[in-house]
Amino acid sequence: MQKIAGWLLVGVLLAGLTTTAPSIVNAKQNISESVKTHSVLSATAAPSVYASNRTFQKSSNNPFLWKGGNVTLTTTSVQREGVPAFEQHVIQSIVVTQGKQQYIIQSADWEDKLLQITSIAASNSKTWIAIQAERSAGSSLILLNLETGEWKNLQDRLHQTGQKNVETITAYAWAPSEDQIAFSYGDTSRSSISIYDAQQDQLTKLPRPTNYITTSIILWQKDGTWLDYISEYPSDQFIMYRYTLASNKVKPIKKMKRQEFQEWIKLNQALRSK
Repeated sequence: MQKIAGWLLVGVLLAGLTTTAPSIVNAKQNISESVKTHSVLSATAAPSVYASNRTFQKSSNNPFLWKGGNVTLTTTSVQREGVPAFEQHVIQSIVVTQGKQQYIIQSADWEDKLLQITSIAASNSKTWIAIQAERSAGSSLILLNLETGEWKNLQDRLHQTGQKNVETITAYAWAPSEDQIAFSYGDTSRSSISIYDAQQDQLTKLPRPTNYITTSIILWQKDGTWLDYISEYPSDQFIMYRYTLASNKVKPIKKMKRQEFQEWIKLNQALRSK
């Protein structure tokens, strides 16, 4: 009887170990995932991690006037007939004034007309400004050198490299130290990201670990060694990616639903108004 009881006890113990072993493994995995998730949240959610991109303010009295520091931007427009209502008023010229310097970008003869300015931001060196302008289909991004008056349309610059389907430039952000600007572009079904070095006239296209439908937020880390961006794919699913300049590599670091994405939009807006 003692032998039988002993074997029964061993069987019970073994059965207990068999049933609890997977639980122990799962618990370890859950703890590991929890720590990993907490680390990612801690690394990305703090506003202090990111550089600000202060934008110009639109005048409340004059819809054609923007101000940023000692720089003002105004537009002249003309009304057209025989076109849809939203395309009737088009920009003929963009006038940028800084002290005694004044530069004019003539856009009246552009095939794809500019309709209105939507945002303006200066580089950290204050040598360049980025002007985002809405067109009948999509948006353009124009860079103006405040020292020389030289300007570049980044859509044209992309076309020079053979890039196709550049219907719109959705988001942009200046680097915190260099005259480099990261921006997202594409059409309604595909988004890409590049960094343009305004001083060197050099484009760097970021690797794409997967397809993106759109990229609406770009955030530079304060010392400019990496940047985060949030892209949508598939529809209504968002992932934050991190691009490291030194390694030229992109990795996903966080998934999020639309509700959390809205919080990142608020953070991005706060960083652009600092």
